[in-house]
Amino acid sequence: MNKRVLSCSYLGAQSFLIEVEIDISTGLPIFSIIGLGDTAISESKDRIKTALKNSNFPLIPKKIIVNLSPAGLKKEGAHFDLPISIGIMVAMGFIKDKFNILDNYLFIGELSLSGKIKSVKGAINTVILAKELGYKGVVLPADNYYEANLIKNIDIISVSSLKDASDFITNNIKKKLKLKPICIDNQIDIDFSDVKGQTMAKRGLEIAAAGKHNLIMIGSPGSGKTMLCKRFQTILPPLTDNEIIKATKIHSIAGKLSKTNPIITSPPFRSPHHTSSPVSIIGGGKKITPGEVSLASTGVLFLDEIAEFPRAVLESLRQPIEDKKVSITRALYKVEFDSDFILIAASNPCPCGYYFEGDRCNCTQTEVNKYMKKFSGPIMDRIDLHIEIRQLSETELTTLNKCKSSKEIRSNVIKARNIQYSRLGIGRCNSDMNQSEISKYCVLSKEDRLYFKKVIKILNISARSYDKILTVARTIADLDNSHEIHKKHLMEALSFRKK
Repeated sequence: MNKRVLSCSYLGAQSFLIEVEIDISTGLPIFSIIGLGDTAISESKDRIKTALKNSNFPLIPKKIIVNLSPAGLKKEGAHFDLPISIGIMVAMGFIKDKFNILDNYLFIGELSLSGKIKSVKGAINTVILAKELGYKGVVLPADNYYEANLIKNIDIISVSSLKDASDFITNNIKKKLKLKPICIDNQIDIDFSDVKGQTMAKRGLEIAAAGKHNLIMIGSPGSGKTMLCKRFQTILPPLTDNEIIKATKIHSIAGKLSKTNPIITSPPFRSPHHTSSPVSIIGGGKKITPGEVSLASTGVLFLDEIAEFPRAVLESLRQPIEDKKVSITRALYKVEFDSDFILIAASNPCPCGYYFEGDRCNCTQTEVNKYMKKFSGPIMDRIDLHIEIRQLSETELTTLNKCKSSKEIRSNVIKARNIQYSRLGIGRCNSDMNQSEISKYCVLSKEDRLYFKKVIKILNISARSYDKILTVARTIADLDNSHEIHKKHLMEALSFRKK
């Protein structure tokens, strides 16, 4: 008897429909799985046989052939355990598909030896694929329910065992599982008011958050660079519904979701160490997985001590920063991941770190120049805001005056973001503007254009820097609740460019 069960496979973040075909016939008892499966799929035979036996569905000695179609597409993961088991159960007559469930639902899930169904990677991607292809729903592990439920207008059937799955197929029983209410604590115990002084740096971070602009902070050790950058996440606005789905999708594929963190509801903040390899930052590997640039999508990629990162790693950031996606190419296929992040970087100005502190620096000018050349021109050109900060004075250190809190700054950021959303569409900020939008929304008066023309000549500004200065000025105007970009907005934007 031949049966077909629908499932899903992944190549990067892209999902593909897989037909799990089961043929059971008389002959020498064997259990064979074909169709370019990986080791986890090959080993599923023993998991499935034991799980069926322990769920009171013992296999009858038969010749069992399982084909994962299309056969030419490489398949990975243990999530085929459930569809293979269901196909065998129906083909052997243990259960009957009275309601044509197998033709209308996709199945994913890993089996334990007891017959329990365990969580898998990429559940939300399967649900998205099922909805796009017009299927009625997806049968998946209970632990994947929260991420799957982000996708509306599709039937999500969560099961915790083979018995639950068989009840659904045989009698269309949708068992109500006792799922604990999701409890996500986004409270962060740090605040901008903790950091004394550094007014310009705080202002730069506010602008960066408002318009999703990239920022680099160069300053002396102990000046507060890392403190400020780590507090950046406290002023970011909440994710939109579409951004929550995008972030959860990437983290699901990467296997980063858990029972305590089943969906991504706040902007991700990724802070890789400077010893990280290019593959861990960009993505790839033997089994292609998302890197830090993709895990930071919809949030922040923080590179502390950026000058200590290998040059190959920094240069590999060019495409993700510019295109907001990263392409990983192999001989037979190409994979793309989103990389729509805000880059926040911090660095010392020289090897000893005290270049801005006069006599305290013991580096030669040659050493300083060599150190700063670690940031190539193309990389620096892609960073919108360049900030130099120095150590605090005695007065600033001993002052008791409280600065603006994260809550106050975040309120301003949200107002500016809402202005941009009404102008460009939900989720799009000033840094996302294309050339026609820059021409339309970043208009300068005749007098300001003449002023800008002189500045371009003096600072030798590139075409990319020109656009970035205009978009930053647009963000500053939005923070000022101004419909027009005035000279003060343009001058402030210019003050954040490296001379």
